[in-house]
Amino acid sequence: MIKVHKLTFNPFQENTYILSDETNQAVIIDPGCYERHEQQYLIEYLEKNQLKPVKLLNTHCHIDHVLGNYFVSKQFNLDLEMHKDDLPTLHAIPNYAHVYGFEAYQISPEPVNYLKEGDQIQFGNSVLDVIFTPGHAPGHVVFYFVENKFVINGDVLF
Repeated sequence: MIKVHKLTFNPFQENTYILSDETNQAVIIDPGCYERHEQQYLIEYLEKNQLKPVKLLNTHCHIDHVLGNYFVSKQFNLDLEMHKDDLPTLHAIPNYAHVYGFEAYQISPEPVNYLKEGDQIQFGNSVLDVIFTPGHAPGHVVFYFVENKFVINGDVLF
């Protein structure tokens, strides 16, 4: 059974999700932690719950959803996974981050794995289905957990 924990970060009030199961393996989805205190809060939550992050996933690559990609990747030695169609969105961020006051934006690592419709994300004893949902962003995906019938949808409703 997957446990879902939501953390709200940055001035956009973006939702970062930590999904874990009984093995204590966890995936971090859309890390929006930009400020040092937000990053520390994420670490403290993981440590307090004895969770081991094994995946870094982006539903899409708008600035509010990727502000913590660099931090999470380096802190937990995780590779980024996202849909290939959102690569231009990710690459554009350094050109405008300062406009939103994110002068210290650390450039996201490049993805190592591109997610596509029908892929499955496995961690611990759990599996998430990847569903391609372009619209809000060209490479938007959602993560569906069949067993409990819930979805982590990023901003697909906007």
